[in-house]
Amino acid sequence: MKLLNPLRTRRTALALALATTSVLTTALATPAIAASADAASSARAADTRLEQQIEGLLRHNKGAERVGKDRVRLEPGVEMTVASTRAAADGANDCRTGYACVWQHRDASGYRLDFYYYGSYTLSNYTMPDGTSWQDQVSSYYNAQTDGAWIVGKNWDNGLEWIFGGPGGRYEALVSANDQADVIELYA
Repeated sequence: MKLLNPLRTRRTALALALATTSVLTTALATPAIAASADAASSARAADTRLEQQIEGLLRHNKGAERVGKDRVRLEPGVEMTVASTRAAADGANDCRTGYACVWQHRDASGYRLDFYYYGSYTLSNYTMPDGTSWQDQVSSYYNAQTDGAWIVGKNWDNGLEWIFGGPGGRYEALVSANDQADVIELYA
């Protein structure tokens, strides 16, 4: 009968346990590492798209300046926000107090124009990142202005007729005259 060396047996058992733990840890960690790499790759792609949209806005809107991660001032009192993750998630709640906001698509989605000062704004003066004019592109709006201020969307077809609008606090997820606005007016 062969006697086992107790010290050698313990070392072998310990080595086997460590090897098993290492294999198990690697197997468990690999999906987490892969998921983390996929998330990082998606985030980089989103950042690249965002930067391309901002560059397009700056290129197509003479005198425009970047004022935020996803926002460009087209002229004093008029800013455009690109379709970022934050803006898409917040929808109408992302329209800042004191502004009237219009969106390219229904349900406060897509690109957004923010207007601050009272006045009349011809939408063909503003372009999206791909060079498309804002004329006939408005699908939803939210009026976050205060003190009884109104937003009104108008159309040239019948002598600049009123096609949508309302006082502060008013939101329309889909305006009845979808993609027909030529002018936005703000007044008290």
